[in-house]
Amino acid sequence: MIHVSDGVPVEVPTASQIVDGLRKGGDAEFEFVVRAKARPVLLLSGHSDPRTGDLFALRLQRLEKLSGQERKRVEEQRESSLFHLPPERFPDLGEASAAMVTAPIRLHGTALDTRKSLGRLDRNEMRVLVERFVSYWQFDLRQLLVAQIRELQHRRRTR
Repeated sequence: MIHVSDGVPVEVPTASQIVDGLRKGGDAEFEFVVRAKARPVLLLSGHSDPRTGDLFALRLQRLEKLSGQERKRVEEQRESSLFHLPPERFPDLGEASAAMVTAPIRLHGTALDTRKSLGRLDRNEMRVLVERFVSYWQFDLRQLLVAQIRELQHRRRTR
């Protein structure tokens, strides 16, 4: 459902209907009225976008929703789409979970309850998670690596 101007909420089942309305000269500003559930997420960084206040995170999958075989693969870190969150590192999460490499989200900082962290990955765990993320989404980081190598070569020559 969306609010347009000060009107009554209108149910719009598809995004294409919103786009069609905008193309016909409709108001580009409206409020969404949606159902939502409060759920924990894994922040990939504490850095927020200074323009929007958005943070980058991954949704979580409760392991209880998986079959025994799937759960074992996740706990052994053999499932590339799910990164197991070790219970000892996330004691306040409440239930065994994994970060969904396949489900990145951005959310506004005000949408987070920051009073208490539910856990934290160490540097190595975060490195492995980011490598999985980059691999799954097939990001091409070659030019970034080339630039890093050139920078290191430049530093070495100027010593």
